[in-house]
Amino acid sequence: MKVRIITVCVLVVLGGCVGVGTVPDAIDGAEHTTADTEPTPRQPTTPSSARYDVDVKQIEDLIHEKMNERRVQNGVEPLERNETLDAVARYKSWDMAKRDYFAHTGPNGTTHPELRAQYELECGRSGQNIYKHKTQQIVENTHKFLTNSEKASKSAVDFLLNSPSHRQNALSSNYDSQGIGVFVDENGTVFVTQELCG
Repeated sequence: MKVRIITVCVLVVLGGCVGVGTVPDAIDGAEHTTADTEPTPRQPTTPSSARYDVDVKQIEDLIHEKMNERRVQNGVEPLERNETLDAVARYKSWDMAKRDYFAHTGPNGTTHPELRAQYELECGRSGQNIYKHKTQQIVENTHKFLTNSEKASKSAVDFLLNSPSHRQNALSSNYDSQGIGVFVDENGTVFVTQELCG
């Protein structure tokens, strides 16, 4: 079994990142659930998209594009988009919203390597950035922010790249692919997960 090297950093209440040097050969394949009786979906949906008319897919695509633009500007190769990484990222964002937490480790103790193992995802190097945006409690402000995919995606990318530890993770040359997962809860809070693989 390989040794895992994990670096965790949380700088601001609204962001976090984790980097893993290697992934173990095998991880306990136990099913993790959001509640004792509720199974976790592999492809979660966004319950508030109808209420706020959120184009989650467009926000994810724009975050991917903007991250790659910033990587190229900093002399780093752009990242390929990976569907399995997208699925992991979407699940992580959904899980944080569903269980009302904001951290790399779930309240049931599920770690980043364990989450990836559920999707049979193996990377020599892996990383995760998380971001949470809550607009003011005025419904009109929330709706205005969420329906502006350009603004919502720029907010996430700017935050992550203005934080030294998140920036180091997002712009690392150790990664060659990424997945982006956006989830908007019923209150209009945006959860973003960037999954990185190299």
